[in-house]
Amino acid sequence: MTAQKNRKREFEEVEPKEVFNILEKHRGNPDFVVLDIRTPEEYDEGHIENAYFLNIKSEGFENELDKMDKNKKYFVYDNVEDRSRKTVELMEKQGYKEAHIIMGGMNKWKERRLPVER
Repeated sequence: MTAQKNRKREFEEVEPKEVFNILEKHRGNPDFVVLDIRTPEEYDEGHIENAYFLNIKSEGFENELDKMDKNKKYFVYDNVEDRSRKTVELMEKQGYKEAHIIMGGMNKWKERRLPVER
């Protein structure tokens, strides 16, 4: 009998406070990535600490997304979560192993009074 490694893919919505706790627990771990897909103007208004910025409205968005490490754990957000949902669906098609939507996006993050960088 041959053991076969079967890695499950994960794509779900996660509460902002839970994401914050996960990020705090894994602070400095490069395998946990917060992905901000808003516009530059939205990003400049405030973003999650150490968020990787990728403008969803740029022409090369899909190609840039496809170049990222598909084995890391991603937490994706925009202002609400509409664009995040589409992005996570695309990430799943591109072969990402784990990408989560931050529920309610930046709006809910701020509503929960979680830290924001400028």
